[in-house]
Amino acid sequence: MNDRELLYIKTIADTKSISKAAEKLYIAQPSLSQALQRIEKELGTHLFIREPRGMKLTYAGEKYYLMAKEILNIYNDFKSEITHINELKSGRLVIGVARYLGMNILPKVLPNFNKNYPNIEIVIKEENTRVLEELVLSGDVDFAITHVHKKDINDNIEYEMLRKDEFLLVTSKDYLKNSEKVKEDNGKKFVDLKDLALEKFILLNINKGIRKVQERTIKSYGINPKVILTTKNFETAKRLAAKGMGVTIIPKDYLSIFNQDKDYDSFNLIGTKENIWYTAILTIPNLYKSQATQVFIEEMKKYFF
Repeated sequence: MNDRELLYIKTIADTKSISKAAEKLYIAQPSLSQALQRIEKELGTHLFIREPRGMKLTYAGEKYYLMAKEILNIYNDFKSEITHINELKSGRLVIGVARYLGMNILPKVLPNFNKNYPNIEIVIKEENTRVLEELVLSGDVDFAITHVHKKDINDNIEYEMLRKDEFLLVTSKDYLKNSEKVKEDNGKKFVDLKDLALEKFILLNINKGIRKVQERTIKSYGINPKVILTTKNFETAKRLAAKGMGVTIIPKDYLSIFNQDKDYDSFNLIGTKENIWYTAILTIPNLYKSQATQVFIEEMKKYFF
């Protein structure tokens, strides 16, 4: 008895026909009939009886069928595990990631992955979100990790949202201290941007994803503040705001990436839902993901959850 014989009997039982089973198994019908006769001879009993509606299992055949299903399931699970192991023995994983997000996340995830799978070569491509989406669609990366606003979803990409991140107002230290514009609730400080319409704003460059969220947030308040400076670097915007040159709106997760000194004040925004984006994994829907990709994504989820 071997896995092929088990599969023969199971397929005949499933199709109730030797001819249909032979077609499904891609073997000649006479060969399958001979195999059935040989198996029944070895067992000393009939597994099927012929009826007008097709092949019907005998009592012994039913026992054989249940045993065949169980053994084949175990065997297939085992083959899947071997494939999984072999795929992770070597290979390459190409990850697209937003630059600053990569600085924050990868050092916390990659070392452990590399320790467990040292022979997987890892290639990191750091780009902005628009380019990362193009790389995902072209297949030039296995997946990408970036920030996305729900209004910027590409229908051809699958986004698995991992974490919500709010944009906060950043000002110089004590700039709004004791101001009536500041509301407090459960230890958090809140402001309404309508009350700050006359402030000078520092924003990111037009082509930046952060700038899109900044503009949507400001627009949601119906204000048109003066933009005193634009920069490509959120850290520059934050530090200039900390020095009192103006105010800016920055993702909360980004505030502590560089300098750990809290030389600024930050405030939650009330009266808007536009100041939110998500950390997301980007893949192509219904496309096979390598074992390395699946394992890395699961490792990364541990960081978020």
